[in-house]
Amino acid sequence: MNEMSYKKVMQWAEAVPVRKKLLCLLNTLLPVIIGGMYAFCMVVCFFLYPVLLVSLVLRPLLCFFTVTLLRYLLKFPRPYDVYDFVPLCGYHPGKERSFPSRHTASAAIIAFEIFRVASGFGSLALILAVMMGMLRVLCGNHFIKDVLAAFVLAFFFYII
Repeated sequence: MNEMSYKKVMQWAEAVPVRKKLLCLLNTLLPVIIGGMYAFCMVVCFFLYPVLLVSLVLRPLLCFFTVTLLRYLLKFPRPYDVYDFVPLCGYHPGKERSFPSRHTASAAIIAFEIFRVASGFGSLALILAVMMGMLRVLCGNHFIKDVLAAFVLAFFFYII
């Protein structure tokens, strides 16, 4: 998306206050829902498949730290800093930690790990992770490349 696209999305969302509130609510709730699914999966694995707990914890942890390190080293600006607009929610000017999206990478690796344990439950988690990535772009917090890179990194950690 370019500057005009982001500003049009901001105008579209702000034109109907309920729409903006819904987008921000989803932006806040999706990480919580995926986190809850992850916790539930860990409890189930603890009792039924304890051997899977190592990968269920280790891969997301490695992915999280790798993404955090990349963000720290690369210092890519966020769309709202580049194009000078106020995003729909989660506004932190000058943060310079856009690439890759940590929310999306975390959600994606968790969804992949849940998929490894229970494919049906994991499919739902993957859908929610994709929605989260889309919301990160629509709300103006990330560029599309940030979200795509997050999914690629999460998939890499899933297959290793």
